[in-house]
Amino acid sequence: MSRFKSVEEDYGKPLKPERLNEMIQRVTGWALLNGVQKTITGTEFPERIEPMPITLFPSILPADVLRKAKSLQTSFQTLIYKVANDHEFMKECFSGLLDADVFTKQLWEIYEKVTKEGPTQEVSVITTRNDFMMESTEEDGAKQDCKQVEINTIAAGGGGDANSLLNVHRYSLSLHDIPFKEEQLPENNPKDGLAQGLVKAWQLYKNNRAVILFVVDIPEPGTPDQRWLERGVFCLDRSIKVIYRTFPQLIMQTSFGENKELIVDGTEVAVVYYRYGFVPRHYPTNAEFKLRLDIERSRAIKCPTVAVHLAGCKKVQQVLTEPGVLERFIDDTEVIKDIRSTFVGLYRLDAKDSSKIITQAIQTPEKFVLKPQREGGGNNLFGDDLRNYLEKIKESSERSAWILMDRIQATRHRNRLIRAGLGPECRNVVSELGIYGVHISTPSLELENFECGHSMRTKPEEANEGGLCNGLAGLDTPFLV
Repeated sequence: MSRFKSVEEDYGKPLKPERLNEMIQRVTGWALLNGVQKTITGTEFPERIEPMPITLFPSILPADVLRKAKSLQTSFQTLIYKVANDHEFMKECFSGLLDADVFTKQLWEIYEKVTKEGPTQEVSVITTRNDFMMESTEEDGAKQDCKQVEINTIAAGGGGDANSLLNVHRYSLSLHDIPFKEEQLPENNPKDGLAQGLVKAWQLYKNNRAVILFVVDIPEPGTPDQRWLERGVFCLDRSIKVIYRTFPQLIMQTSFGENKELIVDGTEVAVVYYRYGFVPRHYPTNAEFKLRLDIERSRAIKCPTVAVHLAGCKKVQQVLTEPGVLERFIDDTEVIKDIRSTFVGLYRLDAKDSSKIITQAIQTPEKFVLKPQREGGGNNLFGDDLRNYLEKIKESSERSAWILMDRIQATRHRNRLIRAGLGPECRNVVSELGIYGVHISTPSLELENFECGHSMRTKPEEANEGGLCNGLAGLDTPFLV
């Protein structure tokens, strides 16, 4: 524990205001130089950038926690793959919530149609980010374990920025005269692995003239992160063209070939990579849902398919924690044990005995999080909001659209955050660790399955939401001890 404390004491030692301001200026400048950037929207320029919110220093993380989270990634990806290809299980998971969640129901209807028709394209590629928070297993925090927050199966971003921040934090430690060993800030290149997955999928399509389509919102804060991924593709194979299109552009420009080839603006698409299309506001009319269905029916390889998108929903996460469910998909008892060790309590609200856990959550809302079937941050309810909403829906069928989750009692540590709305003083913070991976498959065969790096997001301990754009978090790097 002394190593934890000595580093955190270095982070928090008093600095004269002019020295602290100089450090922030130089570190944010280094962040821009290394590409740790986000796009500023609502300006007269098509794209302007500013530094991504970051921590001034890397955050302390036990090396064995990172090793464990990484070692489980391929098993989690196989689990998602098997879930997405088990129609009866998916039907069991979603049957109770579809009438209460219009958005998920519309995605489900797309899934049902393409399942009945049979796949035009059997190859599927997934890029995932499995998110964990760390809980102390001893009172002094010297030992920690990782607990799963969620697994992102669509628009799993941050890989490019994570790759770039490493040199920024090496620089900030050096500026502050904090010694470190190279292995304490290990090389980390998630963008290269994610790009490799898209390139391998493109190769499986077997048309050298076809392109990779990035489905995006233009502009958006995460645009530089997408550019990093395109750069990774370019470095692997300069012959591959990447195009960017929004839903409105695709509605106008999309057509289909004789064999259901996806044609965009006259160009055949090999791989559709979604960085958009995961929340209701992305589908303001029926035209967007029709587009999603048409793409799903096409010959293009999807990242992800709508089946995998649904398999990443919170409802599936909750059902997988129930006794005996993992055994449906995994034979290895040690793998089951390791995966289950990352679970916290997740509760369905539509069961006959749900009233007990609902009452408990209303009485002690600080111990729980209320989650809908959504991605992208900013959707969960905490504290008084959780209590008031549960009071409202506890007798309503609407409650079946939500799950209740034990609030992870994340291990707190010390760091300084550099982002708008927060002062640079050293504060208590908590971190979320994301592990990236790639999975390529057909319904009957896993073709590729690998882990490819990590990222961290760190926020004040009192903050609920931790998104880089939606919350108070800053991008971070683990300092391994």
